[in-house]
This record gives sequence, C-alpha cells and structure tokens, in this order.
Amino acid sequence: MKKKKAVKRILKALYYIALALCSFIIFGTVLTVVPFVSDLASMAFLPAYPYVLVASLALCGIALFWFLKEKSRRNVITFIVAATGVLAVVVMSAVILISVNKQGENISLFKTFVPTSVSDVYEDSMTYTDQKDDQIPVSFFYKKDGKKNKPVIFYTHGGGWVQGSRYDRLDTTKTFAENGYVVMCPEYDLSDDEEHLYNFTELQLVEALRFCLEQVAAYGGDRTQLYLVGDSAGGNLALELAYKINSGLYTVEDKVKAVSVIYPVTDIKDFYNNKNLLTSNASKQMAVSYMGALPEEESERYKAFNPANYIGSKTPPTLLVLGTSDSSVPPASTYRFYEALQSKNVPAKLIKVPFANHVGDKPVNTFLGQAYVNNTLRWFEQNK
Repeated sequence: MKKKKAVKRILKALYYIALALCSFIIFGTVLTVVPFVSDLASMAFLPAYPYVLVASLALCGIALFWFLKEKSRRNVITFIVAATGVLAVVVMSAVILISVNKQGENISLFKTFVPTSVSDVYEDSMTYTDQKDDQIPVSFFYKKDGKKNKPVIFYTHGGGWVQGSRYDRLDTTKTFAENGYVVMCPEYDLSDDEEHLYNFTELQLVEALRFCLEQVAAYGGDRTQLYLVGDSAGGNLALELAYKINSGLYTVEDKVKAVSVIYPVTDIKDFYNNKNLLTSNASKQMAVSYMGALPEEESERYKAFNPANYIGSKTPPTLLVLGTSDSSVPPASTYRFYEALQSKNVPAKLIKVPFANHVGDKPVNTFLGQAYVNNTLRWFEQNK
C-alpha cells in the first residue's frame, strides 16, 4: 500500500513538472513583453512544437479526469491552467498558419510531426584554395538523376562569423538538393579575439564560389543559374556577396539570379547594439571579433559591410525570412533593410513568422523551416 501511494506521488509530481514546463514554453512565448522568459520560451517553442502540442493535450485530458473525479480547488486550478495552455497553443498555431500562408507559400501543421527524410541526395567533398593558399573544405549536395542544367545554390552558414560549419543546416541543404538544385556549401575561416577577418572572409568566399562554379557541371549544375542563401551572419555574407558580385565590386563570371536569407544580420552595428538581456553579450562579442573594433571606433568599417549600402539597379531579387520573436538578430534591422530595397524598386519579399525565434528553423520541418524552404523554392522559381 505504501509503495502504491509512493508511486502515485511520484507520478503526480512528474505530471506537475510536465505541466510547469509546457506552461513555461507556451505562456512564455505568448508573453513577449517579459524579457528573458519570453526569449527562452520562444527558443524552445517551434523546435519542440509537436511535443508541446501532444503533451498539452494529454495534460489537459488528465486534468479533466481529475476534475470530474473530484472538484477540489487544486484540481480546478490544474484544469484551468492545462485547458488554457491547450487553447493558447491552438490559437498560436492558427496565427502562425494563417499569417505565413497569407504572406506566401503554404506551410503545414501535419509536417511538423513528420521528420524530414532525404535518402537519395549525395555529397561530394573537396577543397578550394583561398588567398593564403590554404585548402578549405567544400561540399556539393546533389541527386544522381542524370539531369543536366540544374540550378545551383551557394550556401553560407551562420554562427556570428566566429562559429558554425557547412553542416549546420544539413537537412535544409539536402531538401534544396532533393528539389532539383545542386547545393554548394563551403567552409570559411572564422574570426576570434585575435583574428578579425572582416576584410578577408568575403574574398575567401568569392574564391570558394569561383571554384564551385568550375566544378558544378560535373554534378549536372548550370553555373548561369546561380542563387545564394544564408542564415544569420551567413545571411549577411550571402547578401554582401550577391550585391557586390552583381554590382561588379567582386569579379565572378556569372551573376546572381536571386538571393534568399533567413534571420540575416543586415546591419552589424544594430547587431552589436542588440539590447536583449539574454543574447546582447554574445552579439557584441561576435561583432567585435569579426570587425576588430567597436562601432564608435570604426563606424566606416561597419558601414562597409552593411549590404544596404550596395543596393542598386543590379541588385538581385531578395527574399527575407525571419521570426518576429528573434532575440539574437533584431527584426527591426531587417524591416528597415526591406524598406530600403523597396525604395530602390528592387524585387523583394519579407516573410514574418509569428512567435519564431532565432534558429527556429531547426529542424527544417518546423513552421519557420517550412516557411523558409517553401518560399525560397518559389522565389527562385519566379526569378529564373
């Protein structure tokens, strides 16, 4: 009898722990005005969405059973909390689906429950030679389907210029390859407290792109159908490369047809000045490690790596995707960047995913991941 009571107490304790965790994620994501709490909660919400939805339904069902069995004050409160959590998740899901589907390509709640599986995409790795004669790895992702003249994607990974690798978005790059692209993913040297590579990284990636375009025909790729993608700091690099290549500042034989970036750093000074309590220190460290100085010390240097300064008549069509709750890269910077593109009559589109935080596209079947991949494929199709 004592053992049975002990087991019951343990199970009830586990129930309330699960309810507290789900409530934290759900209500924390909704209450965006509460700093730190909302940031932590929204970071977990989209990646954990299927588990949160199922758990909240199960917790509500158990609470209802207890309430019907005994209408004690604790059971009433428990049921109200659990039921409110379910209602909040349903409303949030509806807001995300309606908002994103209205802005662009459709996303699916069902797909968030289905792990992405890409089995027929292959990878070949080789090295390119940069300005220092170093050998840097690069990967090609492609399908062995015998097709020729495939469009090609050059992907630059994120990580604040100080971390990350070409495999960070492996499911995303493979999904692009699954959809008929040859995807080229280079590594590049990372900055740190001693090496500030602001004047080297872009040039290194230009060498990587030239090398990749020379090799891509072996995988069925057509180098004249060139598209650039990137995330976060990699989004900054993708925009910089695309705009500077098309304007002639960087010499690459083929021009960029279009570019698509997710939660990009469009203004490094704004990134440095991020006021978020959770991420501001990391933002400052990343920006200074890359730029080698504070914004007030080298304002012109910071401006030189702001893609808005290179918008012109040859700027390629630009797709911007972000989460409205991004705590690492201030969304306001991207909103201003989008307005700058519109003011110069550059074909551009902005997709805003409600409640989504930075890196909310991992895995790729999340709402943010679907929004990025689906809209990118459509954007590139529209801008051949």
